Amino acid sequence: MKVIALVLALWMVWILPVAAGREKVTTVPPEKIAEASQIAKRADSMLARKYFEDAALEYQKALAITPRDHVMQNKLGIAYHQLQNLEMAKKQYDRARKINPKYHEAWNNLGTVNYSLKKYKRAVKEYRKALDINPESATTHHNLGAAYFAMKKYEEGFASYAEAFRLDPTILDRISTRGTIIRTAEVNQGIQNFYLAKLFVTNGQPEKALTYLLKALETGFSDYEKITKDPVFKALAQDERLTRMISQKNEPAR
Repeated sequence: MKVIALVLALWMVWILPVAAGREKVTTVPPEKIAEASQIAKRADSMLARKYFEDAALEYQKALAITPRDHVMQNKLGIAYHQLQNLEMAKKQYDRARKINPKYHEAWNNLGTVNYSLKKYKRAVKEYRKALDINPESATTHHNLGAAYFAMKKYEEGFASYAEAFRLDPTILDRISTRGTIIRTAEVNQGIQNFYLAKLFVTNGQPEKALTYLLKALETGFSDYEKITKDPVFKALAQDERLTRMISQKNEPAR
């Protein structure tokens, strides 16, 4: 028993300092936090004005003072993202996520990196994680829809776009290039424009729907029966502007 007690005592003497070292967190003095905040404000201004390299440098300076600021880590990722440095952007988003696993912007932005890398399944997983945290993010629902369209899962993509539109009717008219969350660009534009037209017509905006149908035709959509035989497009299918463009598309090449 004495031997066991001695071993336990020695173990405690060894393990307690190690555990204490792991739990130790460096406290940043208030004046240094204020300095980091001022630097971050300059960086935010540079990011908004699209001076992405300068913004990245300023965020790095601020993070040298407050490295556990997950919002700033994410913003540095956005600066790299805008510079098309996807590897560095992904590292920063991942750091932000690890510091605060409930920070949905970082999960969304990780998804946008993988979307850009055509890793659509991984992007969907990360968008879904972001939506588990914040199901009210119109931008993330839009991004999830774009990933589904890229995977040719059109109905799922349409459902995600519809939810994004429900949460924010302006989401389809703008693209975020600053702030803390990034919206993806679309692929398969012809098909997506068709589904966007369907979204607008079912929400009582026929003129906007017509605009997107014309865009769909201009960007390669050629399944004309989906327009002419879908009941939701019954009125629009008779519009002269649409019928004229379909006729032009059907004319044999000279």
